[in-house]
Amino acid sequence: MKHKIRVACSYQGGKQRIASQVVDHLLQAGKGSNTHFYDLCCGSGAVSIELVNRGINPSRISMLDISSWGVFWSAIGAGSFNIGAFEQLISELPNDKRDFKAHMARLAATPVGKDEAVIYPLLQACSFGGKQIWRNGEFWANAFFRDYWEPTATSVRRSPANPMQPGPTELVRRIKALMSGMQGVTCINMDIMSILDSTLPSNTVVYVDPPYQSTTKYAFDFDLNTFVNKFKEINDVPLFVSEGIPMNDGSILLRFGGAKGGISGVRKGKHEEWLSRF
Repeated sequence: MKHKIRVACSYQGGKQRIASQVVDHLLQAGKGSNTHFYDLCCGSGAVSIELVNRGINPSRISMLDISSWGVFWSAIGAGSFNIGAFEQLISELPNDKRDFKAHMARLAATPVGKDEAVIYPLLQACSFGGKQIWRNGEFWANAFFRDYWEPTATSVRRSPANPMQPGPTELVRRIKALMSGMQGVTCINMDIMSILDSTLPSNTVVYVDPPYQSTTKYAFDFDLNTFVNKFKEINDVPLFVSEGIPMNDGSILLRFGGAKGGISGVRKGKHEEWLSRF
């Protein structure tokens, strides 16, 4: 039995818990084996990964992200991700998990250079709350990292919280699986508005996962309504948009699964996620 590939690491903007539902709708909107799928603002790639897990050839998927995720996926798709350099970074991690935070802070303080695709997933795996870390010129921004946490006598959670999610061995395994399973995808490391420069083929289905409006801080933002209106002016293909609110009368409320606890175990609820088709 073929093992499913997974997103590389924890990411607050990731869609792994609803990717299966999103892909159900994308496949239904497609035109059979000739359909080409666009995953815009792809982030950690949960939707593209789910498409591949469903049997879609990576060559039929185009991803786009202006952030370091775009650099990462470009390297994965082209088969140029330097796994040797990545495993070297993993080997340099401290033996004591209590030292991870300081180690990652030092790594994030060095100029980014040509190894952005290699360093980024390690930084993101250690990001506090899974929040997005991004490149700002030659340096990393919003780079805040987790402490190793152990439960106290009054803690609801009884197991330690690791400073890296997933851990080093699992992160290497996941990235190697992505190198194998996702090679052949095309990823454009550009602003989403560049998609509006030309008309897409009629056999295209497009999915957009924009940053939530007026919520979590992201480095890169755009006016979603302007994008949708301009996209529909020049394209007659299905366009699906994920948002925290319904965008039209046909919007579908997606179902979240899994726990809602966090370290304290007292989180009251989950945000909503709506899928709107235009």
